Amino acid sequence: MYPDGFRDFLTFLCEKYNVDPGRVFIRYDSGPPPSLRGTRFGYYDGLLSYREREGNPEFLITVFKIARDPLLTLGHEFAHMVEDLKRGSAGRSLGPPDEAREKQFDRLAMHDLAEFRARSVELNSDLGSGKH
Repeated sequence: MYPDGFRDFLTFLCEKYNVDPGRVFIRYDSGPPPSLRGTRFGYYDGLLSYREREGNPEFLITVFKIARDPLLTLGHEFAHMVEDLKRGSAGRSLGPPDEAREKQFDRLAMHDLAEFRARSVELNSDLGSGKH
């Protein structure tokens, strides 16, 4: 079972960034997340995995149930994916977090989530008023 808005937010992100939704899979995992690598203590809220299938990239975004804001974590991992696609660096191995990049992805995810929520409120308002 996914949190409210989880799949809709993924659809929004795929449309916004022109990513084929058939290449992005999501998992909401109740299992224990892996510990952070490097000198920081804590756990990953989400992970991005990559594979090639018939010469095409596919991505799995895993969000762990321990995440304080699962949609924000989904947005953060999606931002990683978009950058990886732009740079052609998909499939990199898990390493210590780069604080500057992580903060950049956090800001982007917060912006995308705010935009998604504003559109959802707007859409619900239009439906409630009979506008279509």
